[in-house]
Amino acid sequence: MKKLLLFLLLPFALGACDNDNESRTEIWTIAPEKGVAGITMGFGYVPAYVVQKGENAPWETTAARIGGFTFERGYQTTLRVRIDPIANPPADGRSERYTMEEQLARTEAEMPVDPLTFSPELEIRVASRRADAQTAAYWIQDLRYDTPRWVAFPSEIEGFDFKPGHEYRLLIQPVAEYDEAASDLTDDAWTVKYYLRELLFEEEKESEGLPE
Repeated sequence: MKKLLLFLLLPFALGACDNDNESRTEIWTIAPEKGVAGITMGFGYVPAYVVQKGENAPWETTAARIGGFTFERGYQTTLRVRIDPIANPPADGRSERYTMEEQLARTEAEMPVDPLTFSPELEIRVASRRADAQTAAYWIQDLRYDTPRWVAFPSEIEGFDFKPGHEYRLLIQPVAEYDEAASDLTDDAWTVKYYLRELLFEEEKESEGLPE
């Protein structure tokens, strides 16, 4: 009897598993300015859509690409988005693919939420010497971790006056900005800049354990 019941329930169990692997559609509203989203591996942030996934959903950011959609600054756009699962995604990659099925609305609009809402303040340690100028600006440690390691940080920190031979602890914030001058040269003139929010500590010393 137990074997018969298991046999009868098996198709339903398999059907439930299959549903998890099926495509679906959602209605997304894309805000007229961009925010930032953290990269999945390492330290850093990238420009990201500010999205409302459903009429009453909270605004959030996503760095995902939406196939067939071209973002235009200053316009709020509502889309029907098809979401397809990706079989066997890499460990540091996305498990879903997004494609615009239909543009439902497009209106010139003000930003409905402050993009800085999605920009965290990050505490870092900056080493006493710069990294190779060809590849990075600073050696930093991400102090969100208990045992941070020195990593090359490729961006300048706006408002930070670095002095060789000094080690620092800083509070910085990533901000998405539109480069008007680059808008004629590229399809995506958005970039992320890092701003000094607070100098927490400065000490004259040589940092230890830096990569060679």
